[in-house]
Amino acid sequence: MTDLCHEDTREGALTDGDTQAIARLRRFEQGHPFWGNELFGACRAGALTREDFAFVFGQYALYSKNFTRYLSGLMANLEDDLLRARLSENLWEEGGGADPEERHAELFRRFLTQGLGIDVGALDYIAPTRHFVDRFLHHCIREDALHASAFLSLGTEGIVARMYEILVEGMEKAGVEEQHLKFFRLHISCDDDHAATLEDILLSFRSDPSWERRAHGALDHALTLRGQFFDELMRELRRRRVDGHLDRIQAKRSLWTEAMGEDQLKFRPDTPSGATLYHNRIDAMGVDFTVERAPFPAEVLDARVVRIPPGKANERHRHAHETVFHILSSRGRVLVGDSWIDVERGDCVFVPRWSVHQSRNDGDEEMAILAITDFYLTGRAFLGDYDATARMKRASASEG
Repeated sequence: MTDLCHEDTREGALTDGDTQAIARLRRFEQGHPFWGNELFGACRAGALTREDFAFVFGQYALYSKNFTRYLSGLMANLEDDLLRARLSENLWEEGGGADPEERHAELFRRFLTQGLGIDVGALDYIAPTRHFVDRFLHHCIREDALHASAFLSLGTEGIVARMYEILVEGMEKAGVEEQHLKFFRLHISCDDDHAATLEDILLSFRSDPSWERRAHGALDHALTLRGQFFDELMRELRRRRVDGHLDRIQAKRSLWTEAMGEDQLKFRPDTPSGATLYHNRIDAMGVDFTVERAPFPAEVLDARVVRIPPGKANERHRHAHETVFHILSSRGRVLVGDSWIDVERGDCVFVPRWSVHQSRNDGDEEMAILAITDFYLTGRAFLGDYDATARMKRASASEG
């Protein structure tokens, strides 16, 4: 671990108690619920697209471009001119030093424009973003220097490397090229020094009897505030994914056009279409089935026909969309959750979202099931690899 002790800014060497207090604060930070936020989970799972990151970092831009204000707020509240001088070094680096084109705000702007194709002049910040930045400024400007230094050191600069590594992992999975990640690589490599300066400032207040308690509180505030912001971004991201559907519904816009022919409006599920969407066969598990999709230009409902040979079944699986099964032929059983339901031609079965289900053909003819789902809506709203949540991993069993 990098040595964060710089004796020229401290009044005497650290005591064992000081060292133990810092260690406790770091353990608290490393185990904070912040690290389990939904945005990080989506990054690790590769669930976000380049378009998703354009929204996330378009909002994050308001936080980024105000970063020097956070440092300046702490600097204004410091009484020690040596500490202010040390902090000014951080500001100098944030500003690009002798090369303004390398200032961090400019690097981030280039990432937005060149890496994500964002028009920064057209950014529209949502209310949770403005609230996050306002609260961040409050902690740095309105609170005293002890609080602000803990907020900015352990709760902000000290988490940069770990946080940006997670975000970079997600962007790489979304196809963002390495050439556009300079801003993040720079902060992953250099912010230890920035965190060290801010931690030195925090430690200058260690003679205060309430030092550790107040540092703990400031650290918690910083991580909780950022975690709430990230969760709000994910909620907004999900909403934006279905906005187009909702707007067309509210505007009473029909999907029908004069160019639509009978082949887009009519489908015969009792006749194989030849347009196979999915097929799987695993003899050892008695799995053999085919899925066909109706060619309707729908935005919410998705109609499919599942075909299962006699004595076979489809995969046991689950997914985010709701489904209504209509049995067109044969007889058998449908598993929904923990219950097997006997079915025959003409029966309908409802499968709730995320319920484990499976269909078995116990008859002597092919079982055909018309499955009506809300896939087009939930498939757009769901963050992640939709098929991976629903389909059996073929490598886990021998295929016939």
